[in-house]
Amino acid sequence: MPKRLILPDVEELNRLFRYDRETGKLYWKISATNRIKVGDEAGCLNSRGYLRVRIQSKSYLIHRIIYKMCHKVEPPTYLDHINQIKKDNRLENLREIDNGHNVRRSANGKGIYVGASGKRKYIAMLDFNGKKHYIGSFYTYEEARQKVVDFEKENGVRRD
Repeated sequence: MPKRLILPDVEELNRLFRYDRETGKLYWKISATNRIKVGDEAGCLNSRGYLRVRIQSKSYLIHRIIYKMCHKVEPPTYLDHINQIKKDNRLENLREIDNGHNVRRSANGKGIYVGASGKRKYIAMLDFNGKKHYIGSFYTYEEARQKVVDFEKENGVRRD
């Protein structure tokens, strides 16, 4: 299970930010630095496409801040963007999911891996119901992808 930073308390988050429920955006209530002014939209994109913000030299994901501000509890370990748009932080687009569901919905969780050999075969393999299921080795990504989709349909694996 990934280690998550404990967010500042709700009172501190509410002192620093204003959350617009309609747009899902977070705005600064204070002028934190020379570059940040009151009313500026908070956050910048990290390397994985999520919005993040720095508070007292620590980096936090904005969707986790929003969850805590609205629910007044620490966010769950796995917090998902339902529509898979990482910048859409409207509360109704955020939900708690389990690790398996999170992996299946992630870009790296599609069940296709490039083989280690120089032949560049594509390996189709899924974690499902606590077990690894080897589906096969294929010469093209498209063929491997279709086999994964077929396996998911046959076994009732959901990606939503």
